[in-house]
Amino acid sequence: GYSHERMLFYRGSGEASEEVWDVLLYKILGENNPEHQQILYAAHMIGDYDTKQALHNQYYSETLSALKSHVDGFLAELEDLSNRTVGRDRNVHPRLPIILQHNEFVKQVFLAVRENLNYK
Repeated sequence: GYSHERMLFYRGSGEASEEVWDVLLYKILGENNPEHQQILYAAHMIGDYDTKQALHNQYYSETLSALKSHVDGFLAELEDLSNRTVGRDRNVHPRLPIILQHNEFVKQVFLAVRENLNYK
């Protein structure tokens, strides 16, 4: 399995980590082709990169679509959360500025990922 610490998007390049692609593919295969899901799992466990890559190639468009959908959904959620802060009293919610700053940072990362995905 993968730990959450390795499920990364890279701010500078907009790339998603290998683990992100693997987990999305595993999920897609579980919904559409359990036999291929087991092949992916076995390949991962024994370090068979070629088999994993072949499955990634075969299901690339589905995985790309799922990742784009995740990124777009997350960006919409961040926008909604930011909109909820309009008119909030900073004296009552003193941590709000730092939360908004953090959300803006995360938004910029996801925008970089979305731009990168749009070129794939």
